Amino acid sequence: MKSISLVTLSLLLIFTSSTSISITETLDQMVERYHKDGYYNGTILVADKNGILLKKAYGMADFDKRRPLDTSSTFYMASVSKQFTAMAIMLLKERKLLTIDDKLSKYFPSFPDWARSVTIRHLLTHTSGIPDYYGLGASRPGFTNTDVVEVVKGIMALRFAPGAKYEYSNTAYVLLSSIVQQISGMGFNSFMQKNVFQPIGMKSTVAYDETKPQRTNRCKGFDANGKEDDYPFFTTGGGGLYSNVDDMYQWHLALQTNKLVSAAAMSEVYSPMTLNDGSTSWYGFGWALDKDAPAFVSHGGTLTSFRTYIERDLATGSVIIMLNNVGKTKRDELLADLKAALTTAR
Repeated sequence: MKSISLVTLSLLLIFTSSTSISITETLDQMVERYHKDGYYNGTILVADKNGILLKKAYGMADFDKRRPLDTSSTFYMASVSKQFTAMAIMLLKERKLLTIDDKLSKYFPSFPDWARSVTIRHLLTHTSGIPDYYGLGASRPGFTNTDVVEVVKGIMALRFAPGAKYEYSNTAYVLLSSIVQQISGMGFNSFMQKNVFQPIGMKSTVAYDETKPQRTNRCKGFDANGKEDDYPFFTTGGGGLYSNVDDMYQWHLALQTNKLVSAAAMSEVYSPMTLNDGSTSWYGFGWALDKDAPAFVSHGGTLTSFRTYIERDLATGSVIIMLNNVGKTKRDELLADLKAALTTAR
């Protein structure tokens, strides 16, 4: 178990010794300390079943222009985008337009023979054996889903038999996004706007593809030395989303109430994968699962200087959303401190 930091301990002592300090003030002081020490630049939202406990921005959206962040600032979400891609697949499944066990070759007949043994389920759970295109050195500024598909055509052998083990693959989620486009006849952003973002009130969220949709009040990425390190691609599925804490909270609420798909579908989303040898992989459909605390689902995102994270407690309705646009961060340490404070406050 991760030990509680001295910062956390001191703040918890303040909280427990004085009824005048609320949990909101405690959480705010905690994040502010990390920000002042140079380890958090971003926005944060913490809520429980009764509503929002903390929603605040800390730092700059653009250091070059000295433009401050606010809670409506949109961030590149990196791999937090994967849960949205999985939702698109589940929507199509519930409409009987695909099955989770469809073979990849059904949608990409020009792929090598191995595509006949890879299923949509394998893609969703990172058990396909398809290598990550970042690892192949194939990505470049302006890279699109079409470019990724061309790279995959040249892969002659998988890294392992589909379903044999878990190995994270952004390629798999780009292919899922491409499948959504094929079936729907729509661009990925257009599909998501119509079927996910607009229905649940995500007013500032876009899937940034080659159509270059407007990114409302977006912040730029900066590395630890203050040099611009912004997002340069147009791929969707594995990443590509821009969003803010308000929209992500609407997403959380919609999932808690099964607003987009049925409870049975969401149960499948949160189920671990059984591998070929009968062992368990603790990754569902776009969500990392906690084998020791089954009610907790989460996902982080890291690309260029963006660091994003969402953690949800399905049992209590609590959520922590952390969006950061500077590479120098102690996101994991801050998360542990926030959770410790919330536990003490209960």
